[in-house]
Amino acid sequence: MTKMTKKNSNEYTKKKKNKIPLPIFIMICAVLLFAIYTSISTLILAIWGESILGTVDNYSTRIESTKAEGNRSRTVFKGYWFLVDGKEYRGYVAYASDEAWPNLAEGETRSEYIRYLEIFPYINKPAALSDFKRMGEASILYHIFAPFGFFFLLRLVIRGNRGAKKKQKKATRKTTTAIAPNAPPPIGPGRSEINMFCYNCGNKLPEGALFCANCGTQVGQDQANICGTCGTEIPQDASFCINCGAAVNKGETHSIQTRSKGVQARSDKHPTNLVGFSELYNHPEILEAARSNRKSSILFMWILVIVPLIGFPIAGLLMDDFPFGESLVIGTGIALVMLIINLLALRRSKKPMWEGVVTNKFTKEKYEHKDDSSSTYTEYTVAITTDTGKKKTIVARRNREMYDYLSVGDRVRYHPKFGTYEKYDKSKDHIIYCNVCSMMNQIQNDRCKRCNNLLFK
Repeated sequence: MTKMTKKNSNEYTKKKKNKIPLPIFIMICAVLLFAIYTSISTLILAIWGESILGTVDNYSTRIESTKAEGNRSRTVFKGYWFLVDGKEYRGYVAYASDEAWPNLAEGETRSEYIRYLEIFPYINKPAALSDFKRMGEASILYHIFAPFGFFFLLRLVIRGNRGAKKKQKKATRKTTTAIAPNAPPPIGPGRSEINMFCYNCGNKLPEGALFCANCGTQVGQDQANICGTCGTEIPQDASFCINCGAAVNKGETHSIQTRSKGVQARSDKHPTNLVGFSELYNHPEILEAARSNRKSSILFMWILVIVPLIGFPIAGLLMDDFPFGESLVIGTGIALVMLIINLLALRRSKKPMWEGVVTNKFTKEKYEHKDDSSSTYTEYTVAITTDTGKKKTIVARRNREMYDYLSVGDRVRYHPKFGTYEKYDKSKDHIIYCNVCSMMNQIQNDRCKRCNNLLFK
């Protein structure tokens, strides 16, 4: 076995050791899920639960530290039952507490208030653990923040174990390749996502294409001193790329330059055709911008959800005239509304593109009341009928950019990744609309002056 094979085998062994054994993985996930359930159920019982007098028939305590003060550092074990509509429900809890009741002897009982969920009494807990008036501020804050912490830990465990599996599979593939004695040598670097675009206009190329369908540039045409893999300029007599190390085969054709150089290579010899929808929406640079926008949207969504969910309960704890229960309900309600709105927006961004024709444009004067005063504003509407017959509208308040940019009869394409529109015929325009950031640019620009992304030309 060669040194490389031994190295890959060692890597495989190391990755295998890093993977969490399945029984332990299941146990960790179960504990974290139970911790999340405990905190959420406590909050639900505190807000919507009902109280009833129950019977404690099993009670014992255990001292965790003999060095602690009297009645300190104890774990309480409590079993109880209660009746709802003539039906008996039982519960059992174990929790850390400073209380030190005498242990119950066999057959001895004690009365205690129990909180339960009226629609599902199986969710229940002693009132001392689930009533805002008796829990204490520290306990309330713990149950508010704990689910987020445990959920974060759960994601780390799942992603870490999944990552270990992927690395293990990757190491297995490397090991298999190294051990195969008669494996044929690699032909060369495969065609990456970047290499599927015309270096001259950025148009996406089908597999095996010899000419670009958009500008007619020969795909197999040699690019002097340009690496066909990464687009870096290389010395004329070099045998390998100075940036990525790819072999420079003078007889082999190169398909593209880098993304940015591919767009800058446009010249008067190959002018951009401004009639027709652009294929740049599939360019790797645009796809990366879409992924970045989506990540930002998800981050913004969680900010809008977490701020009211945490802020209102904290305000309820600090303000005497704002009951905590009411603040928790309001904060949770606002957080849920924000979550639903943002999830719907993210879902819309995944819908397919559609095309249509502008059928109407109109304005409407509207009134608004604010601070005991009224004012008027203009609402600009552009009506579009899609190729499938659906009616769409672009409604803008006081902003008439799209209203002026589009005319009745214009054919448009909607890009859901960015929520923007592209005009089919741009040949008579002096400006072009950036589909990434919605900035208006001069028609001769190839990149947006604000976000520096490619303009759909």
